[in-house]
Amino acid sequence: MKTPQLTGERGFTLIEMIVSLGVFSVVVTTAVGAMLVLISTNQQLQSEQSVMTNLAFALDTMTREIRTGYYYYCDSEANYSSSGPNNIFNNSNNHENIVDRNVQDCPNGRSPSTDNLQGISFYEGGSSITGATGARRIMYFFDGTDPDNKTIMRRVGNTEAQSIVSSGLVIVNAEFVVTGSEDLDNGDAEQPTVTVYIEAQDRSDPTAKSYFLQTTITQRTLDL
Repeated sequence: MKTPQLTGERGFTLIEMIVSLGVFSVVVTTAVGAMLVLISTNQQLQSEQSVMTNLAFALDTMTREIRTGYYYYCDSEANYSSSGPNNIFNNSNNHENIVDRNVQDCPNGRSPSTDNLQGISFYEGGSSITGATGARRIMYFFDGTDPDNKTIMRRVGNTEAQSIVSSGLVIVNAEFVVTGSEDLDNGDAEQPTVTVYIEAQDRSDPTAKSYFLQTTITQRTLDL
């Protein structure tokens, strides 16, 4: 009879299996954790990019129209009913007739404690923007009357004002600093300048991180 030959090969012991499973678990846990961090970071970056893109678009729109406009008129109000028929932010009032060709500075910007509405009105630099015949006034303003839906509005002529930012954004704070709106004939040798400050938050961000943008615009037409 042939006797079985021992080859010297052995299987894994129980201790070796436990150690192997432990090392494998550590590696998998570390890899999954790193992947989750990467996914979370990517989502955060996409959210930030969306916020900044939206804000940049709104700011670029304002910049182009303000730069080519003239007869800058800056104003502020506590709410839509204050100042009665002279409130230029109220859709029921004739914005163009109230302002006409008047100009007005806001060298100190907006007072957060008293001004929930603040912005700039100006004659557009041509009829190509609104499609209207002849000059019409365009107005950009911060609307903070609703604490949960603060935004930046755009009003053309006497049409109803519309928000220019995404509904997913909350404009925490915005203000317009206007200087030099008077012309040289009235003793103002300074070229009209508008500085816009914006602080915004992503409505879906639980951390309520704020994003800040600022730009300074100089009127293209010489104020002589």
